[in-house]
Amino acid sequence: MKVLVGITGSIAAVKSVDLVHQIIKLGYQCKVIITQDGLSFVTPTALSSMGAEAVYIDSKMDQYSYTSIMEHINLAKWADYILVAPLSANTLAKLAHGFSDNLLTATILASAAKKILVPAMNQQMWKAPITQSNLETIKYLDFMVWGPTYGLQACGDIDVGRMIEVENILNNLRELIAQNGHRLLYGKRVVITAGSTIEQIDPVRYISNHSSGKMGNALAECASFMGADVIMICGKMSINTTSNIDKVYSVGSAEEMFVAAKKHAKNADVFISCAAVCDYKIKNASSQKVKKSGTDLSLELTQNPDIVASIKKMYPSLFVVGFAAETNNVVEYGINKLHAKNLDMVVINDVSQGVFGSDMNQVTIIDRDLKQQVTELMLKKDLATVIWDNIVNYWGIYD
Repeated sequence: MKVLVGITGSIAAVKSVDLVHQIIKLGYQCKVIITQDGLSFVTPTALSSMGAEAVYIDSKMDQYSYTSIMEHINLAKWADYILVAPLSANTLAKLAHGFSDNLLTATILASAAKKILVPAMNQQMWKAPITQSNLETIKYLDFMVWGPTYGLQACGDIDVGRMIEVENILNNLRELIAQNGHRLLYGKRVVITAGSTIEQIDPVRYISNHSSGKMGNALAECASFMGADVIMICGKMSINTTSNIDKVYSVGSAEEMFVAAKKHAKNADVFISCAAVCDYKIKNASSQKVKKSGTDLSLELTQNPDIVASIKKMYPSLFVVGFAAETNNVVEYGINKLHAKNLDMVVINDVSQGVFGSDMNQVTIIDRDLKQQVTELMLKKDLATVIWDNIVNYWGIYD
C-alpha cells in the first residue's frame, strides 16, 4: 500500500515526523511532499531518517528531492492514498478552488487516489466563513476530512482547530484501507483458527498454552473489513471475538479443532492456522479426578494431528498460512515448517519476547518464494493489516 503524505505550513507539522514513522511501521510505502511553508516546521532530514522512501520539496534541488516537469504525474500515479497532515487554511483554499501552483496541489489535482485532509489552524481561522465555505466545497468534491478537534493551540487559544492526534489518524487510515480492500476479498471465504487448544488430564486439569487469541481475532476482523466471509474456529480465548465475524465455532481439544477445520476449509479460499495447537495430548485421560498420592505422577503423551499440514494435504489448492512460534533460530525453523507442511506462507513469532497475551507483536513473514518481511513491533490489529497485505499481494502472483 502506497501512502503519499503532504505536509503544509502549520505548527502541527512537527507531529508529521512521527506520523510518517508510524505509517512505515504499518508496512506501507511512504513518500512525502513538503510545501515551502511546511519547511518552517519540519526538515527533510528528519523525515528521511524515519524511513520515508522519498521526500520532495518544491523548487529545491538537493539529495532528498528532484524536480521535473512530470514529477506531479509520477507521484499522482504512484499513490494509493494521499494524506495531507497537517492541512493549512491556505492549502485548503487552493484545493477547494483547483489551484495547482506547487508540487503538492498539482499532484492532488492529477491523482485518482483517495484523498484525506487533516486540518490544523488557529480556531478563528477555522471558524472564518470563507474557511467553512471551502470546507463544504472540498467535501462535495469527495475529499475526506478528519478533524480538527478541540484543544490547546500553539497560540494559547483553547478551541476547535487542533489537528487530531497521530494515533487517531493511524486508526482511521488503517480502517479506511481495510474497508477499501473490499474489492480484494469480496466473495472470498476465509477460515481462521485462533486461541489455544486444551487437552484434558482429568475433568479438573488440562494441558494448554499461553495463547490469547488476539492475533487470530485481529486477522479475522481485518478480513471481514476487506469483504471476506469469515469463519473463526476458536480454542481457549482470553478475549471476546469481534462482532464482525460471520460464524464463530468454539472447540476444546486439538482433535475437535481438526474436525471443525476439515469441515469448514473444504469450501474456503484461505485457511490461516493462527491457533496455538497442543502438539501432544494425554494418552489415557482419566474420567475421574486424579487424586494426589504423595508420589510423583507420570503422564503418557501421544501426538495430536498436525492440523495445518493435514488441511493443505487435503485441499492442495487452498491458500494456507501457518504460524510458527519459536524461541530460537526462528527464521530457520520457520522456513523448515513452510517446506515440511507445504504452506503458501508462514508467519514466525519469536515467543521468547513475551508476545503471548500482549497487544503487541513483531513477526517475520515468509512466502513460498522465500521472500521475507520483518515487521517492526506494532499492535496486533496493525500487524493483521500487514499480514493480509502480504497474503493478497502474493496470492495474486501465486494464482
